[in-house]
Amino acid sequence: MKKIKNIAIAGATGFSGIELIKILLKHPYVRIKYLFAQSNTGKPMSFFDKDFKNIKLPLVSKFNSEAIQEVDTIFTALPHGESHFISNVMNSKTTLIDLSADFRLDDKNIFQTWYKTEHKSVKNQKKAVYGLSEINRKNISKTNIIACPGCYPTSILLPLIPLIKRNMINANTIKADSKSGYSGAGKKIYDKKLYPNNIYENIGIYGVAKHRHMPEIDQELSKFSKKKIQISFTPHIIPTFRGMISTIYVDLNKNFNDKKIYKYLLNYYKKDKFVKIFNNNVMINTDAVINTNSCHIGIYNNRFKGQLIIASAIDNLVKGAAGQAVQNFNIKYKFKEDLALKA
Repeated sequence: MKKIKNIAIAGATGFSGIELIKILLKHPYVRIKYLFAQSNTGKPMSFFDKDFKNIKLPLVSKFNSEAIQEVDTIFTALPHGESHFISNVMNSKTTLIDLSADFRLDDKNIFQTWYKTEHKSVKNQKKAVYGLSEINRKNISKTNIIACPGCYPTSILLPLIPLIKRNMINANTIKADSKSGYSGAGKKIYDKKLYPNNIYENIGIYGVAKHRHMPEIDQELSKFSKKKIQISFTPHIIPTFRGMISTIYVDLNKNFNDKKIYKYLLNYYKKDKFVKIFNNNVMINTDAVINTNSCHIGIYNNRFKGQLIIASAIDNLVKGAAGQAVQNFNIKYKFKEDLALKA
């Protein structure tokens, strides 16, 4: 018989934290014991989202290092740098599933360069496993520190890693153009100094050539290649709350074409419920993946010979954040992988 797991969520009132709670409420082997946030402590979760009305949940409280000794897992959906402290005070029997960038990068110096802060948990950084569920299942099940990927990297890495492993594409000329609903920026979107007033009717380019997900994408692709990879990546915010689509332009290596790429990816992910591969005839779109943990990948011919266009759509708050975190939770504790998750 499966044992109920006690869990805590730090950053429970943010977009990803709220999504986590909604998913975990459907999980038959979860008991939500603590909900931590930096402000509005003492409030019920219905204060932050009306969907929680009449649902029994702990009141929001300040983080308590003694309390997390009582839980099996703590999910952290915090600004970067804040999960370091939690990893340092939790006991060895607790699993940390981190939705921030704190443990995604293997090199502390790269973390410090891109996030402009010192890495304060280097010992734990070396233990962490990058939680791209379909790629790293075996290692996820063995660790107690799981670094969930960013939303943009998830949409880009799932189609590209198998192709890099098989040397089917030119690793030197990858270009990714990604668009995300504004929830991807977190609640700082309401800061009018950072974002325009008309965000609901506005498309904007940002983080050009310096987005913090770039070293994460480069790092993970390089692990599956014989050389260091750096891709061209440009993100945009679009006027929809959730949903993300990445359009990736690749040059094919000799003897490969769109049909071979399609068949290879179809076979590679044939046992993965959440990754679905489509060919030229299907329009990949965000509406098909909203509120699911799925990634839809489309393979398209380019007008130029030897080039391919790959489209990849996810819900940035689910497969790109809370859903993948729960998928990793299921892998870690050997639950059915799609428990509480919608494909």
